[in-house]
Amino acid sequence: MQKRWLTALILSMLALLAGCQSLAGEEMKGVPARVVNADKSIRIIWATFNGQGVSGGGGDECCINIPKKWQPGMTAEITWKKDPSPKKNPDGSSPPPWKNGEPTREWDEWMRVHQENYKTMNKIINVPKYDRTCGVTFIFLPCDDPRVIIDCDQDLAIMNNLPGGEKFDSELIRRLGGRQSCR
Repeated sequence: MQKRWLTALILSMLALLAGCQSLAGEEMKGVPARVVNADKSIRIIWATFNGQGVSGGGGDECCINIPKKWQPGMTAEITWKKDPSPKKNPDGSSPPPWKNGEPTREWDEWMRVHQENYKTMNKIINVPKYDRTCGVTFIFLPCDDPRVIIDCDQDLAIMNNLPGGEKFDSELIRRLGGRQSCR
């Protein structure tokens, strides 16, 4: 068990170094970043691009540094923390109510158990080609399938004219070639 853990740690560190190495020595620029979650069965707590991160709450946050010029073969490590069961604990319980606008001991304990259920995931990706960038958009599809869009034209082509409401997620998943379910 300890050997498996150590092997996983070493492989993760090597992957991170490889991702960072592919961006080393480049002139960098700061761009905003945002998270779009198309998997409503989970909640994204935060996401990072080679260790630079944003919260999962949506909206633009500043800033992630990316190379000013895209190069073939660029890679990055995407890491994210997810809540695999929003509003429910592993035992199926819902959060207890607050009293007078304040959390109770029961709520604090429920939340402690809930946060222990969070999962940290990572994936090495090929950085998609970009020319003109409007920022980094992390898109989380079902089945732990993160995507990153950096180029303004790609962002516009994928995100423009998406339907609202219940059809938003399924259309975004379709446009990106993701799976609707993991079965």
